[in-house]
Amino acid sequence: MVVSQWRVRARRSLALLSMIAVAVAGFTLLTGTAVTSRLDAVGTIAANYRPVYDLLVRPGEAVLPLERQRNLVQSGQLAGMRGGISVAQWREIQAVRGVSVAAPVAVIGYVMRTVPVTIDLSDELDPTAERQVLRVQPTWVTDAGLSRIPDGPAYLYVTRNRVDVVPNSELDSGGGLPPPEEIDADGKRVEICPVVPFIGERDGLQPTDPRARSSLTCVGGPGSTDREGKPTRPAVTLVWTVPFLMAAVDPDSEAALAGLDQAVTSGRYFTPAEAPTTHRLDGMPYPYSVLPVLIADRPQVDGTLQVDVERLDPGAVELVRTSADDQRLRAALGTEPGTPVARWSTPVDDPYQDMVDRMLHPGELGIEYDTATTNTMWLHSFWTVGATDTVPEADGLRARPAPYDLRIWGQGADDGGSSRHVPMEFADTSVRGGVAVHRNTARGYVVQAGEVQMPDVALGAVGTFDPAEVSLGGALSAVPMDTYFNPGADGADEASRRALGGRRLAPNANVTGLLSQPPLLLTSIAALPAIFDPGAYTTEPAYPEYQLNTAAPISVVRVRLAGEVGIDAVSRERVRVIAEEIAHRTGLQVDITLGSSPTPVTVHYPAGDYGRPDLAVAEPWVQKGVAAVLVRAADRKSVLLSILVLAVCALAVLNANTAAIRARRTEFGILACLGWSRRHLARLMFTEIAGVGLAAGVVGTLLALAFASAFGLRIAWSHTLLAVPAAVAIALVAGGWPIWRAARPDPGETVRPAVSGAAVRLRAPHRVVTLALANLARTPGRTVLGATSLMIGVAALTMLLAITIAFHGAVTGTLLGDAVTLQARTVDYLAVAVTIVLGVVSVADVLYLNISERAAELALLRAVGWTDGVLNRLVVLEAIGMGALGGTLGAAAGLGAAAAFAGGVTAPIVWCAVAALVSGIAVAAVSVVVPIVMLRRLPTAQVLADG
Repeated sequence: MVVSQWRVRARRSLALLSMIAVAVAGFTLLTGTAVTSRLDAVGTIAANYRPVYDLLVRPGEAVLPLERQRNLVQSGQLAGMRGGISVAQWREIQAVRGVSVAAPVAVIGYVMRTVPVTIDLSDELDPTAERQVLRVQPTWVTDAGLSRIPDGPAYLYVTRNRVDVVPNSELDSGGGLPPPEEIDADGKRVEICPVVPFIGERDGLQPTDPRARSSLTCVGGPGSTDREGKPTRPAVTLVWTVPFLMAAVDPDSEAALAGLDQAVTSGRYFTPAEAPTTHRLDGMPYPYSVLPVLIADRPQVDGTLQVDVERLDPGAVELVRTSADDQRLRAALGTEPGTPVARWSTPVDDPYQDMVDRMLHPGELGIEYDTATTNTMWLHSFWTVGATDTVPEADGLRARPAPYDLRIWGQGADDGGSSRHVPMEFADTSVRGGVAVHRNTARGYVVQAGEVQMPDVALGAVGTFDPAEVSLGGALSAVPMDTYFNPGADGADEASRRALGGRRLAPNANVTGLLSQPPLLLTSIAALPAIFDPGAYTTEPAYPEYQLNTAAPISVVRVRLAGEVGIDAVSRERVRVIAEEIAHRTGLQVDITLGSSPTPVTVHYPAGDYGRPDLAVAEPWVQKGVAAVLVRAADRKSVLLSILVLAVCALAVLNANTAAIRARRTEFGILACLGWSRRHLARLMFTEIAGVGLAAGVVGTLLALAFASAFGLRIAWSHTLLAVPAAVAIALVAGGWPIWRAARPDPGETVRPAVSGAAVRLRAPHRVVTLALANLARTPGRTVLGATSLMIGVAALTMLLAITIAFHGAVTGTLLGDAVTLQARTVDYLAVAVTIVLGVVSVADVLYLNISERAAELALLRAVGWTDGVLNRLVVLEAIGMGALGGTLGAAAGLGAAAAFAGGVTAPIVWCAVAALVSGIAVAAVSVVVPIVMLRRLPTAQVLADG
């Protein structure tokens, strides 16, 4: 009888078999791949769990409120730190049991270093002109090309006549500097290029004032020499200044932690605990200290010098030959019209290498004391800046302008050319205040009739290092290593990305600007006492907040623990205990960076004064404890995914069984009337469904193997065999309830149509919409079953979309989170596909059964004049009603599950729920395709005759 039922009801049996086969194939694929993805996720986390250091020790006041609120560690803040950890506290950290390496960093400040850039203008001269004036306009291009900052122009007067100057050896020390003289063809001497009477006089201008940065050079023909007695040539000298952030490290600790000794590219590395050496200059009454210094062999700053050359009109020549005031002459030349003749652009790389060579070999190049640009040997002064002035904004920060007096970098004079050792980028908007200058020139000694102030500290470069060769750890578990690397920042919104043109914002020479550079000069911790010698060290302004903490000069200590540290609970507890021990002994802030990973924090920066618009950039901070969150999330995701697939499978089969058995209610009632017992009826139906389940399991196994091969999924072949018992079990469990109801002993109740009395109490519908709702209310059990089936699909879609966004957003908005998401994404989309397909089939099955049972009613409506369009709309509205009910419940359930996974409700998760709800309603509407085809084929006359 079972076989005959399969044969007679082949279409229904095949439909049920197909549904179970697809369900168990999806279950097998999803559970197998979910387990693999979970193992891959945990494996990825474990492999990237440990960064370069496990603990970061800082002064308590160095922690921003946003860091405390969001469990973050700020990157790029090292330059704004003024110490706070003493050498004794560092030694205390080293003595904690379980600490392998404690590597300190003491930020000293910015040291200005300048290199001359000679611009040869021979090819830009007019060969037919006896006398001419060229204007060289330098422009500093930075901020990924968004800022163009004009510098003071340099003017070149060129004549074919000989120009005489008084050599330096013949100058009267008390009489000032006489101007050069041009010898005309008739022997007449004309004074050109007037100079101020007193060299070095300062007028209190800001160093970025063009009056303090412009220059005028006069060059003669054959026989002309400069004041050094060298032949002149048509060229002007510009200068390129780079602020070098200087920091002190412990050589042994830094080598053990970051491999700094392996990153040396020329010269040598520090010797263990290397200290300054003592030297003495001839005639100097006290010795000075030479600090051992390693220099970064690449600039790590964004800067390009653009030079525009113009030939000025002939009137400029007469101005040079007739003006006796240098200041007024340069001001007048600035208004003279000219003709552009050339443009060059030079990035910072080549001038930077020239600076490094000068610092490595000052004696060989004859520039121990380079008065033309700046001192390349002495540490006569250095500067410090404060942290960025920020306020919270949304999920990030907004930096506010922090104006200050630029004369802290040195005063300019309107005689021109005296302030070019200060980067012109300082003229742009600043967001870091608290600028102070620290000097090492307090000691002085008498030379003849005057007193000379001399620094007591000099820089002695021992080698160079490549920051790219320093160990920064894996990209997925990187932690702040500001000592060597500042990765810059990408645009955080569409407007900023469009403004940057796909480029990254990087630090520049403006140390009070948007991003701070990493240290480019490294010395040893043992050099700090020489730098902060109380007999020579002073600070301006002399306010307490500007003073460096010379008693506790260390800014941060990075700690690596001894032995292996894993992701297991025992290792995490050991790290916590050591962190608490360090905090207890030192009273410092201790951050556990183990298991952390980079995460972007949006910082809004104000517009600059030279073209840069408002920018929102994603600065790379570090989220603490990401790995542990990811492991828990991967566990929850695997469990939720497996339960979800089981629920979808069971509900889909339950719906199909209910529909199949409900269609045979009359048959079962007749058998009961003929004497079939409840046990015999149940055995008949269980045998039918078990046979279908067994066949579906075999087909599902084949489908699972085929899909695994097609999608390249790694699933054990033994796991696919689970499809057979899973299919039989799901078929029997899901068929139990409808079989028990169908096998009830009361034949009359069994034969009676399953129509709820609730429909009787409803008012007579007057519209198609209300009729559709009334039809849904007539069979509430069937409606709820179809809606629930769709609810599971919508819940799956909501949860899986939200999981993807959660891995990419609030919970694991890190590179490590992205890695896990990519490995699990195939599973996510397969789950969505399976649940949506099952939801469509379930709703379609309910509608199909509704039309079958209401065939007489629908035929009567057609007979009294209802068109096919109206009847189709009735069926579609019923589907949409089920879709709205199931979609709303599914979106709410998925939202709750996603919030539990993500640790809270966020705006992206809510939008995922809304999108899933809309998708559920749309899917329900699509599911009416087969029922509508059945409705159109309904034989109206025959149905009415049978009725």
